[in-house]
Amino acid sequence: MFRLWLKSMGSIWFSKKAFLYFGGAAIILIGGAIVLMAPYHYVNYAVIENDHRSFSIWDSEGYYPQLEVSVQLRVSNSTTVEIGIILIENTTLDVVLVNLTLDQDNIIETPDALFLQGSTIVDIPFGNYTAIIDQINGAGMIDLGFNQVSNSRLFIIAGGSMNIIGLIMGISGYFVPGTFLPTDTDTIVEWGYEEQEEVDSSR
Repeated sequence: MFRLWLKSMGSIWFSKKAFLYFGGAAIILIGGAIVLMAPYHYVNYAVIENDHRSFSIWDSEGYYPQLEVSVQLRVSNSTTVEIGIILIENTTLDVVLVNLTLDQDNIIETPDALFLQGSTIVDIPFGNYTAIIDQINGAGMIDLGFNQVSNSRLFIIAGGSMNIIGLIMGISGYFVPGTFLPTDTDTIVEWGYEEQEEVDSSR
């Protein structure tokens, strides 16, 4: 029987440098997948007074019966804006009222313009809803966002932490002494020949 032994003392799969590189890359990919799996349900509309919009509160794992209502608009003549929104459940006709008042404390300054920005969280049962923009005092058009509260933050923290660990592993691999691929002197190839004698059981 012919036998080949390959001894690779500097094998890429068992070197610290390769372990840190490949292990770090794998952890980064897993962390990214976890972030992408986070439950996230957000819709955004540009609306004016008396507009109607539809949205849903999902009854799924990771989602809660709460809604974050956010508003943003460019500051024009008035720095105080009052917004009233009526949320109607399409089946039961239950009503949830949302009132927001934005003033100078809600001003966000950017290099291009000034914006009013604010949000509030309301308890709301699961179901399909119609949002009626009942009033907008002090502005014409606003950007209205509905974000269903979920445990997405847990996914983002877990995935982000794994990404940081993977990045640290990759950077550490760069500073670990040694080569990434095995050199010629690290690889030892031994050739051998083995004869196997057959024993005649009839003797």
